[in-house]
Amino acid sequence: MNKIGVIDIGPNTLRLMLTEVEDDGYFKVIDELKSSIRLCSDLVNGCEICNDKISLILSTLRAFKSLCIVSGASKIIAVATESFRTAQNKDLLISTIKSELDVDIRVLSCEEEIHYNFIGVTRSIYVENSLMVEVEGNSTHLAWIQNGCIIKSATLPFGCVNLSYNYNLTDRISRDDLDVTINLINSHLRDLQWVTENTYDSIIGVGGTVRTIGKLDRIKKRYPLDISHNYELTDLDVHDIYNLLKSKDYKQRCKIEGFDPDSSDVIVGGLAIFHNIVKLVCNSKIIISDRGLKEGVLYEYINSKHPLNKDILDYSINGILDTLNSNKSHAKHVFWITTKLFDALKPLHHLDSSYDRILKTATMLHDCGTSIDYYEHHKHSFYIILHSYINGITHKELLMSACIAASHRFNKYQVPQPPFASIINSLDVKATKLIGVLLKLAEGLDRSLVGAVSDLDVDFDENTVTITVTSDIDLELEIHQAYRATGKFKEIYNRNLIIKKAI
Repeated sequence: MNKIGVIDIGPNTLRLMLTEVEDDGYFKVIDELKSSIRLCSDLVNGCEICNDKISLILSTLRAFKSLCIVSGASKIIAVATESFRTAQNKDLLISTIKSELDVDIRVLSCEEEIHYNFIGVTRSIYVENSLMVEVEGNSTHLAWIQNGCIIKSATLPFGCVNLSYNYNLTDRISRDDLDVTINLINSHLRDLQWVTENTYDSIIGVGGTVRTIGKLDRIKKRYPLDISHNYELTDLDVHDIYNLLKSKDYKQRCKIEGFDPDSSDVIVGGLAIFHNIVKLVCNSKIIISDRGLKEGVLYEYINSKHPLNKDILDYSINGILDTLNSNKSHAKHVFWITTKLFDALKPLHHLDSSYDRILKTATMLHDCGTSIDYYEHHKHSFYIILHSYINGITHKELLMSACIAASHRFNKYQVPQPPFASIINSLDVKATKLIGVLLKLAEGLDRSLVGAVSDLDVDFDENTVTITVTSDIDLELEIHQAYRATGKFKEIYNRNLIIKKAI
């Protein structure tokens, strides 16, 4: 296990992500720091980073390095983006950082920024055909992602800072200034025919401007999960937030609940860019990615040392199991039994393969709560799944997985549904019950934790479901434990349950 620090010197913020990397390549964030520096504001009307900002950068990086050293980090990876790239005094600043702090700064090109954002996104969200958008301080990156590749990419010469300051969008906004801004944005976008003429499954937003949109939307909707990554909203939601913020002056924006006052002067410029991209692309599905450049840089480094599991959900699940010292063989066997039952009973429950990721997450992590306490571990499993760094599943899938895992024990515990009514509906609740009772059966059939069941067959008629299990050893305990789910099975599937060992 190694600890690695990743420093991102961005156009608005210095960020440190301190991670713990396991021997198999799985990593988890153990600390994070950020400091607002607004480097790109120096470059709106000038060509150099001022002395005050240089002092602030050095002071902040010194603190970041100290935290890494105290935490036992074996490596620090530091990258800088657009503000360093365009500053005339960047070479002097880089050499000063090297001489005073012994930290090597790698200045990324626009193409490299897009590449690392692409890695961060595709290692955390399943992407088939999407437009990735990042609004930075003085530029905006666009990339068409299809089948695991960047098909086309481009960088626009404006971002939230230079657009806001050059077109008077920092405080009270006039209609004329906004019209000029929108015309500028659209003229550049129309030159990129591949952006406006393609049809995408979704628009994936990366960076602070888009995260702000997601946060404000969650607050407005009283969304029950405070999870930024993979949060979904619509083009109408973006439109409403854009209209809200452009109609307010600087002080009024500062008072909006959940809004960061540090970005109140530049948020309208960033929103104008993103809103017009969404409008021209005509896509109603917007996904917020909280993982981008920093994660992409780290994934590339890890992959050079430990080839990563290509399936991003398996990568997360196995990493969590190892981190929590869970019984992985039991988890895999319960997953296998539940899957066999799920496939055999499809004519009864009518659930298709879209539930596969939910089933895998719930069954593999059903016992993860034992890392906190055995006696109430089903409740802890619910919480851990809901608040873990799990890649590859939506918020609905995450919540349904947590509900199913929490129902695996032979008791009457039920997850309270009303708080999550904005995420899952009655059909989703029914699906969690249909899968949850199968997990109960699978848990019972591996109660001795030795993988005793080597195969099983399922037959059913209008009144009865018969499960015939095969094993080389005695299964009296497992069958007895599984029979404890017969009442719940009858309630959900409306059939009597018979479990027997193959002769």
